[in-house]
Amino acid sequence: MLRSLCEAWEYKRVCGKHEIWVTSMNPPKDCEKRQKPFYIKYITGKGVIEEGECICLKVFVDKKQRMVRFVKSGAIRRVRDYLVMEVNGIRIVTH
Repeated sequence: MLRSLCEAWEYKRVCGKHEIWVTSMNPPKDCEKRQKPFYIKYITGKGVIEEGECICLKVFVDKKQRMVRFVKSGAIRRVRDYLVMEVNGIRIVTH
């Protein structure tokens, strides 16, 4: 579920005279595209709650972590998937 919320792309689709930005998981290769930012709230390894709008840069599947860059500050952090509390207003329950 985290993958569908965190790894979305927007790409420009031209329909006649109109340009439409479409959100998808797999955009076409030959178009203008950008990653869609998402809002995340998570607990760090030290127990501090952090939140903000960010973009997913890289996913470490074997470690269950993802590397994100915050939009406003530009800080790059590693987020553990099992410590994520909320993504775009959707509460995540992990056990």
